[in-house]
Amino acid sequence: MFKKTLLAATLAALSTSAMAIDVATNTTTQTYSYEGIASGQTLNDGSVLTLGVDGNATVVSLALGAGYTQGDTITITLNGAKFDTDETFTLEQTTAGTTNEILVGFLNATDTTLTFRVTGTKGNTNGLVLLLDDGTFVQGGATAVANAIILDSAAIGATASITAAALTGTGLSIDVQGSAKDTFIVSTVVQQHKFTVATADVMAAKVDVALARKEFSGTVGEEADFKVTYGATAALQGGFTVPGTGVKYTINGSMKGFEATVAATDNDGTIVATTAGALTVAADLLSASVTGAGAADDTFTFAVDTTPADRAILNVGSYTVDVEIDNGAGDKVSYTGLEAGSFSLNGSSATYAYAPVNYSGAITTQFEIGNSGAVDGEITVTGFDTAGTAYSAVLPFLAEAGKLTRVSDSDIATALALTTGTKLQLSFTVNAPDADITYGGYSNRGTTGRMSLTPEL
Repeated sequence: MFKKTLLAATLAALSTSAMAIDVATNTTTQTYSYEGIASGQTLNDGSVLTLGVDGNATVVSLALGAGYTQGDTITITLNGAKFDTDETFTLEQTTAGTTNEILVGFLNATDTTLTFRVTGTKGNTNGLVLLLDDGTFVQGGATAVANAIILDSAAIGATASITAAALTGTGLSIDVQGSAKDTFIVSTVVQQHKFTVATADVMAAKVDVALARKEFSGTVGEEADFKVTYGATAALQGGFTVPGTGVKYTINGSMKGFEATVAATDNDGTIVATTAGALTVAADLLSASVTGAGAADDTFTFAVDTTPADRAILNVGSYTVDVEIDNGAGDKVSYTGLEAGSFSLNGSSATYAYAPVNYSGAITTQFEIGNSGAVDGEITVTGFDTAGTAYSAVLPFLAEAGKLTRVSDSDIATALALTTGTKLQLSFTVNAPDADITYGGYSNRGTTGRMSLTPEL
């Protein structure tokens, strides 16, 4: 009794373990264009994409490694995609056999499995190769797509794989090839057109505080430009062709100071791409775009107005770039949010995480800003309280060059229009070179002594 039970358990384990025929040796991976599918040019409904190419050896291939007899079954399983079950499926020997031959008939299909039964054999079947749907098939009076596939996901990098299993007529597994042959990636969605901004190519522009924040510092490595790099990957199916004028770039971020294309402004700052040409700035100054570019590398450069009197104070912040490609037939696909870099100040800033302000003598707070350089700095104070109320103001005096400037409790209360005592996260920004500026601060509670306030630089 024990031996019979053990034998039954062993057979059950064999019948449910990986029992794949060799699907890896001869099958060819197909690649599909993400852009073709995402744009709608290529339909993912079983009418276009295929597991192989009709009528040749790039279809799904099964290399047999055992002797088969009439009544054995072969099941092909598809993961990550579905079959078009309206198709007529065949599994045929690559060449007609005279000495060694296997004949296979179709049994049934589900979305993910195809089952065939061996109807006859001759000679030795070991080493024979079967092809799935090797030909063009007619269905309902029209030509059907052989090897049709419907992807579960058309995202970049999405794959579909196949396995195959063989059983005897009594349900025992045969033709076990081992894990190396169990699974084959039969299709991959590839990004045919790739636009990137490499880390070394992002913008790291510094707005020069010594030049009234209307120009860039000009220091090497801090230029106001970034490069978009283009790369192409061929797709075997669903290819998306971009004409020489099929690319649109949109840069997102503050365009203040680059308003040459904006009506009713004296500012003639520009944004120009080396190959795509000048960008048009939106009326809200939050984006700029150029249409009609080619699919190629391009460098985008921000340049301030050449007339000093017409220059504007530049905003600091980050920039992104969106790319839209159009095949010329109305099919479009976009890549959004590519990090393009930023504008930042080459000035100085410091933040105090907790500063009691305007407590009418009960608590006295004072800050000190030292400026050892030769450039006076405008002082901007920003902050928020425990309720989330935001405050911002420019102080009516400067952090003078070569001096220690004191910013009192009352200076801050007046500038921020405070009516009661409050606790603030308080930041100072000084429009002077960072290396020249130092910060200090303290708070007194009545006559109990002084508490030092330490800034976060």
